[in-house]
Amino acid sequence: MDKPEKSKPIKPKSFHINVVENGKVTTDVSIPFFLIKMGMKFAQKEAKGDDLKMLEEVDLDSIIDALNSGELTLPCTLIDVEETDQNRHVTITLK
Repeated sequence: MDKPEKSKPIKPKSFHINVVENGKVTTDVSIPFFLIKMGMKFAQKEAKGDDLKMLEEVDLDSIIDALNSGELTLPCTLIDVEETDQNRHVTITLK
């Protein structure tokens, strides 16, 4: 009998931030995902002020689990915000 194939875990390679203001790209940055993951773990451990409290609620492992289950696929847009009053569009994507 054939063994069922184990699928490789899906690992995002980068965390991409894109900001368009007044029709022009002002920010277009890709950060290696492993750095984001390490930084989030450190920040969550050290979160003390109100500014960092929201980081305690971010669960990157649940995003990875959703990718591996097929619930999400790469590229995966995490944030897509249109600020019409400031003529700004922000997207954050896992690739």
